[in-house]
Amino acid sequence: MNCYDCHSEDLPTTRAVAVCCRCGAALCTDHVQTRSELVLRVRGMGLATLPDRARRITCTACCKAEAG
Repeated sequence: MNCYDCHSEDLPTTRAVAVCCRCGAALCTDHVQTRSELVLRVRGMGLATLPDRARRITCTACCKAEAG
């Protein structure tokens, strides 16, 4: 599988190493955006934040869209 963003920008074909969790686009190391997010669980009448953060991988377009 090859990087969708490289293909869209007419760059040389680059092998993908990840997939965007939002849109499913294949991504190379130059286009992958990695962030961490809190993991919440329902506990009793409220929420509990778990101690470890989860990894979230997105493409550049989805990362910009989520940032607002």
